[in-house]
Amino acid sequence: MTAVTFIYGPMKSGKTARLIGDYYALSDNHTVAVVRPALDTRSPDGRVKSRNGSELNCYVFRNNAELMAHIDKSQCDVLLIDEAQFLASQTVLDLVRLSLDTGCQIRFYGLMTDYKGNTFSAAETITRFAQKLEPLFADCECGEPAQFTKFTGDTQGRTIIVGHDQSYFPVCTRCFLEPA
Repeated sequence: MTAVTFIYGPMKSGKTARLIGDYYALSDNHTVAVVRPALDTRSPDGRVKSRNGSELNCYVFRNNAELMAHIDKSQCDVLLIDEAQFLASQTVLDLVRLSLDTGCQIRFYGLMTDYKGNTFSAAETITRFAQKLEPLFADCECGEPAQFTKFTGDTQGRTIIVGHDQSYFPVCTRCFLEPA
C-alpha cells in the first residue's frame, strides 16, 4: 500500500466525496481516522460533508499538537485528511515522518492551487513527498475538464477565502487564463 497519497483537484471535483468513499472501502480491514483543519468552516462541527450530501464523522484540529495527539490516541493505520491545503508545511512533514516511522498510510485530499493559480504551500510539500498523486477534475462551463478554481467575489486582498461557495467555479486552463 502506498504510504503517502495526494488526491487533489479544483473546487467541486469530488475530493470530499472521494474521501468518504475511501473511508468505507478501507474501514473493514483498517483502523481509519478522518481529520480536517478547523480553518475549514464549510462542514458542520465534527464532520466532513460533501456537496453530494454525504457526511462522515471526523476529528477537527486547530494545530499540529492536537492532530498528533489525536493520531496517537486513535492508533490508526490509515489517516484521511480533508482540506489538506490548509495544513502548515511542518505538519505535512511531521505526517510524512509518522508514515515512515509507523507505516501509517496518509491520504491528503485538497486543492493544489488557490484561485490565482499559485500552489498552496502545503500542496507543494505534499507533492514533494507523496508516492502517489491522483488528480481529480470537475467540469468547466465550456465543457472541458477543469483543473483550476476561479473566484468571482470580492477577495478583499485575501488569498484564503473559506465559504463563499457561490463565488468559486471550476475552470479549465483556457478559461482560467482568460481575462476576467
